[in-house]
Amino acid sequence: MKHQRTLSIAAAAATLAVLSACTGDAGGERVGRCAIADEFAAGTPVDATPSGEITFQTTALKASFSEYFTELIEDFEAAYPGTTVTWEDDPGDGSFATRLVADAQACSLADVVNMPLATAGGLREQGFLADLDAASPGIGDDFIPSLWDSLVLPGDDHHYVLPWYWGLIGLQTYNTELMQRAGLDPEQPPTTFEELFDAADQVAERSNGEFSAFSASLGLRLPLEWQLQEAEVIADDGSAFAFADDPAAQEWTERMTRLALAGGIPKDSIASDDEPTALFTQGATVWGSPNASSLRYVQEGNPGVYEHVGVSSLLDRRGTAIAEVQTIGVPSTSTNPATAIAFARFLLAAEQQNRFISDPRIQNFPSTTESLGIPKLTDITGTTPIDEANRLAVDLADEAEIVTIVQWSDAVANAVNAELQLALTGKKAPREALQAAQDAANRVIGADAR
Repeated sequence: MKHQRTLSIAAAAATLAVLSACTGDAGGERVGRCAIADEFAAGTPVDATPSGEITFQTTALKASFSEYFTELIEDFEAAYPGTTVTWEDDPGDGSFATRLVADAQACSLADVVNMPLATAGGLREQGFLADLDAASPGIGDDFIPSLWDSLVLPGDDHHYVLPWYWGLIGLQTYNTELMQRAGLDPEQPPTTFEELFDAADQVAERSNGEFSAFSASLGLRLPLEWQLQEAEVIADDGSAFAFADDPAAQEWTERMTRLALAGGIPKDSIASDDEPTALFTQGATVWGSPNASSLRYVQEGNPGVYEHVGVSSLLDRRGTAIAEVQTIGVPSTSTNPATAIAFARFLLAAEQQNRFISDPRIQNFPSTTESLGIPKLTDITGTTPIDEANRLAVDLADEAEIVTIVQWSDAVANAVNAELQLALTGKKAPREALQAAQDAANRVIGADAR
C-alpha cells in the first residue's frame, strides 16, 4: 500500500500503441479479435440475476490482504447463490501494463480488474472497458462526489472505471529540527511553491552541505506539482502537451535548476525516481513525501527523525488536494456481465470499504462518502505526526479531485525527465530543456513537436 507512482500512472502511450494494432470495430460487437458481451453492446442496463463464474484481479494485495479478500468473496458467493469468484493478484511491477494489454488482446482479461487510471484510459480508448453508467445506472451514487465527477476519461462524460482506495497529494512533511538549523521557522512552513523554493534556497545556503532541501524525484513530482500550480500541462483536447510555454512550469523548472546547482538537491536523486521517503528518513533532507502514508515508514525506520516531523498542507493555486486513485473496471469482453457488475458493486460498497480501510496498515482513503465517517478517520485524538497528517488529510479528502493525465505515461515521464535532468545538472538552460521535454513528450504521443 506504499505510495507508488508506477502503479498510479502506467504506460498509457505504450498501451495505446499496442492496442491500436487490434482490428475490428471497438464500438460494435467486437473489439480486436474479442467479442463484446451482448449486454454491454446494447448500451442498456444489465439486470440479469448474478450467477456463474467470474475472475477478479487485484494489484499487489495478496501478500498482505488474503484473509480480507477470501472473506469478501465468501460473503459475495453467499449473498448470490450459484456464483463463483476466482481471485487473481498481479504483482504490480513495471510490466503490469504490458501484461494487461496482452490479456486484452488475447480476450482473457479478468471480469473485474483493479488498474491505475492511465491504463484504463488506453483500454477504454480501444473499447475494452464497459460503460458502467449505461450498464448500471446510479452505480456512482455512493462515491465521494468530487472523486466520481473527476473520474471521466478524455473524450467522454461517462464512467468506465469505479474509484477504490486512493492517496492524497496536497500535504508537505518536513523535519522541524533541520528547518531550525537552516534558520527557518517550522511554525510557519511554506504555503506555496514559491515560498517552498525560497525556503529551499536558504537550506542550500546555510546547511553547509550537511543536508539538502529535498530529493529531486522528478518522476514523482511531475506532473502533479505543475498541476497543483494550475499549469497547463496538456491542451484541453488532450492532443498535445503545452507545459513549455506555461509560466508556472517555467518558474518551477528554473527554481529547481537554481536549487540543484546550489547544492540544495542531492545529486544522486536527480537521475532517480526513488521515493523521497528514504532520504528523509535518514535525516538527509528537510522535506519528505507529500503522501501521509510515507510517515509510517519514517516512524519505523528512524524514530529520532519521526519525532521532529511536521505536517501541513501545500495546495498552492488549486486550493484543493489531488487524489491518486486505484480503480476497478469491468471489461466489455466479460463473459458474465451481470455477475461482474454485481461483484464490483459489492467490493466497493461502503460496508466492505469500511472494513478494508479500517485496517491499521492502510494509510489510504476509501471512495464512498459514508466510509469517510469510520472511526479511524474521524476519531483522531493523538498528536503524533501520523495523527496530524491523517487529521489534515481527512479535512481535505472530500474535495480532492482526480487529475490524472492519461497521456502522461511512463514513456512520456522518461522523455520529460531526461531533458529536465540536463537542466538540473547545468548541461542545458531551463527553458531550453523544458521545450525539449515538451517536444519529446509530444513525439511519444504522436503529436507534432514545435
